[in-house]
Order: sequence, then C-alpha cells, then structure tokens
Amino acid sequence: MLFERATVCSYCLSTLLMRISVIVPTLNRHEELLTLAQSLQEQTLLPDELVVVDAGTPSDLEQKLTEALKSSSISLSYTTSEAGTSLQRNVAMELAQGEFFFFFDDDVVPEPNYIEASMKCFDMKYNPPVGGVLGTFSSPYKMSTIRSTYAQIFRLTHTTPGDSAKLMSSGAVRWLIEPSEVVRVPVCSGGRVVFRRECFEHELWDDFLPGYTMSEDVEISYRIAKKWTLVQTPDAKIFHDKSENSRDRHAERLARLLFSRFYFFNKNLDKTPKHIGAFVWWNIGTIGLSLSSTIFGQQKASEIAKGMLKGYKLCLNELQKSK
Repeated sequence: MLFERATVCSYCLSTLLMRISVIVPTLNRHEELLTLAQSLQEQTLLPDELVVVDAGTPSDLEQKLTEALKSSSISLSYTTSEAGTSLQRNVAMELAQGEFFFFFDDDVVPEPNYIEASMKCFDMKYNPPVGGVLGTFSSPYKMSTIRSTYAQIFRLTHTTPGDSAKLMSSGAVRWLIEPSEVVRVPVCSGGRVVFRRECFEHELWDDFLPGYTMSEDVEISYRIAKKWTLVQTPDAKIFHDKSENSRDRHAERLARLLFSRFYFFNKNLDKTPKHIGAFVWWNIGTIGLSLSSTIFGQQKASEIAKGMLKGYKLCLNELQKSK
C-alpha cells in the first residue's frame, strides 16, 4: 500500500480537544490496576475516562478506583463480565465515550508523556490516515543471540532492534524493541496501543478462545491495518510490570499459542504454498523449542505433551467448523 513519508506537524487543536478513553480489562490484579490508575493522573495529557471491565472475584475494586481517582478529572466507568480479554474489551468499548481508545493491560505503567506522545502521531501525514499508535516498552525483553537466531530461522515471534517490523508469512510477528523514529508497523500489541474509535465501526475484538486469549491483538490490528495506517512511536514509553499473578500454566499457554496461530492463519491468510509452508515450519520450530525446555529441566515432558494434544485438538475442531 502506498503511503507518504510521515512528517510531524504541530499538535492540532482538534486532536487535543478530542475525548480520550482508557480501556483496561482486568482479572484479580487490584494493586497493579491501582498503580496504573495513579500513573494516568500523572499524564501530561489527562484521559477523560477510565473504563474497567472486571472479570475477577467479587471485591471492592470499584470503590478503591473511585477513591484513587476522586482528586482528578478522570471519570470512572466500571462493570463486570465473564473472563476473556477480547470479550472484556468489547464490553468496554460499548461503555466508552471517547473518540480515542487507549488499550492497556492491567499491569503496565505508562510514562507521564505517554498519552500526549501517542496522540501527536494522529496528526502525522500518512495515506491512509493513522488509525492506531503502538507504544514502546521502556524495559523490553531482549532475547539471547541463540534464541533470537532460532526464532528467525523458524519464523517465530521475536523482537529486533532497528525500524523494520514485520508480519511474517507464518503469521508470527517481528516486534521492534525501540525504533529510532515513528515508523509504520503491520500490526499492534493490545496492551500498549491506542486506536481511533472509527476503527471499530465495523470491527470487534474476536473472542475466538474463551478466557485469556493470545494474538487477539495481532488479529484485530491486521484487519484494521487494511483501512488505516498503524505506527509505533519511541516517544511513548510504557513499563510492563509483569505481574506474578500469572494466567496459565505452561501446558495451557502452549495449547493457546498453537491454536491462536492456527486461527489467525486460517481466518486471515491466503492458503498459498508460501503461507502453508511457513506455518508448518513455525509449528516445527515451536514444538522443538518446547521440547528443548524439557532437556534443561525447565518444563516436564508431560506438560508439553498435554499442551500439544489440547492445542492441536482445538485446531482440528476449528478446521471442522470452518468447512
């Protein structure tokens, strides 16, 4: 798709005056969410509202958030729902009043200029216009040389320095650690991104896997990128707190990884020899990486086998449904 080289223009008044909603799906992470709420009050450009969709056990979280935000101009919209990252985000969008939706995980802490730096990108001159802006981790995970090389060989998701993000033919993503400037990206990560409200006029987050979904952010941003430009800015930094309240065991994560990659491939990619070959190669690499963890005692072989069986069973069921 042809597009103009981006140039930064002045911060347009129309953008500045537009209403901003922060959307956070949460599940039993009260302290982390309260820390996020505090960081929102320290933003150089305050959001208008915080929309929280809580899938955790019954608690006084709403009261705690109300108390935390009472001295700010940020309003709170709180509701509960069943657990599911995509489901909770869709519920939140129905409640949100803003023209821009900032999607955060419940265990991140944006730096004070995060919202302002992200909003400036919507005034950059691209064709089609900028529809989504991805932030940059302040303490990104950096792979070892061996792990990175392995990921590149098997077309697995990995991070890289430089300015060249890529959605690979396998459906995996090469994420940027920190671009040198605002750059175009093919897809976005759901816990550190802002989209225009218009992006969701005909799109919703796909709740294809109940509970903690994987790659739902890649899936929806891939669809959005067909009509809008997506960019990543190094100026909007965010810290990922990596909560110890983990969602799943290794077997469950492996099953969800295998299925989510298949689902994206089956739904969105052309079944060309290139894509099919890359997808098969990705599976070989993913299973090989999982099996290697048993050699070093990091995981039990039974956990790997359990994850593989469940993951491929989900893939088979989905394939039968789509026929």
